[in-house]
Amino acid sequence: MPALQFYSLTGMVLIFQLLVPASARADDALLTLTQAESLAQTHAPWLAHHRTNANAAAERAVYAGRLPDPQLVLGALNVPTDTWKLDQEDMTMTMVGLRQSFPPGDTLALRSRRAEKELTREEARIEAERRMLVKQVRQTWLELYFQEEALRRLHGSRVLQQKQLQAAESRYRAASDMQQSVIRARQAVARINEREPMLKAQIARSRAQLGRWIGAAAAQPLPDSLPALPAPPADFDAARHPEWLASEAMFDVARLESDMARQDYKPAWMIDLSYGKRRPMPDGTERSSMATAMVTLDLPVFRAKRQDRRLAEKQAMESGARFESEDKRRELEAMHQSLRAEHAALAERTTIFEEQLLPAMRRETQTNIAGFARDQTEYREAQMKVLDAELEYTRARVDLAKTRAELLYLTGEQP
Repeated sequence: MPALQFYSLTGMVLIFQLLVPASARADDALLTLTQAESLAQTHAPWLAHHRTNANAAAERAVYAGRLPDPQLVLGALNVPTDTWKLDQEDMTMTMVGLRQSFPPGDTLALRSRRAEKELTREEARIEAERRMLVKQVRQTWLELYFQEEALRRLHGSRVLQQKQLQAAESRYRAASDMQQSVIRARQAVARINEREPMLKAQIARSRAQLGRWIGAAAAQPLPDSLPALPAPPADFDAARHPEWLASEAMFDVARLESDMARQDYKPAWMIDLSYGKRRPMPDGTERSSMATAMVTLDLPVFRAKRQDRRLAEKQAMESGARFESEDKRRELEAMHQSLRAEHAALAERTTIFEEQLLPAMRRETQTNIAGFARDQTEYREAQMKVLDAELEYTRARVDLAKTRAELLYLTGEQP
């Protein structure tokens, strides 16, 4: 078999092995992107942490607007200290009573509304964290896909560069080429060998990050085909994003706390009801029992050092929460605009790869295979260009998918 045909066949087999789908080469259990998302939403500890916060807020919303528990009062009144006898003096009695306090003004209703807003905030945070988790899983999975693809391409490049090195050494021994060609070929092989450890380390790091969210399933191999994420909606309303909803709920909580601080200018009050039992006199004469009713009122008269200062504190926090909510809205809108521009640029770039760059490079390789190359060096260089361009094309597709994942985090996904 002529040398040119042999190398051509070898190159075609190599490219086929690099591009053939995983389903045709292996039947192992694969970790698809959809499976990784599902596992993360089920098993990720941080998302479970936010769910427990929401459960706690739901419980708080039940009791926050309730009155404080009544107090039971037991005691002995006016006991003489000379004898400690309960029947010696007419004023001595044993007492049992109930005491109930009432917060000032509309404090209870405001507390209940604040607890409801806190529950709204925690529910919004759950959705925000769920979206963030899905985005992070997608981006990590996609980066892992690219890293493993890069490692496969690197192995293919090594085969070609080693052939280049062998050809340069043969030409040098035949005195048809200079030693610099051999040195350059060895440097190219060394450069490929130098990249492999870092790629393997990056793969290990990405799998470890996935393992934080999905556990042992992170060790499963990935499919070779890049999944298609849903197209993000064209419109975007920052007021519907869970991060903004959480910040708006925080503002409502701060506003209600200001209203609660205003209630401190009104008196809190407490009612006491008690019953006193007196012992019979030493001669057996019965003494009458006693009933007592009292109302206790707070006197908020020193307002300048207490109520005024507390109200000023809550009003300042309310203003800060308002500014934070507005800043969050602007941040989300700016993020959406920048991601839209990046998404459009990456989509255009991948189209150029698909329709112009890759077809031209493949035609160049086919031309060399047909025998128009001066030697095998030009043919292998053309193959290297195709491999590098296809890896760059994969990088662009992965970046496009990662940008789409960020957009879906902002806009949400249509059911």
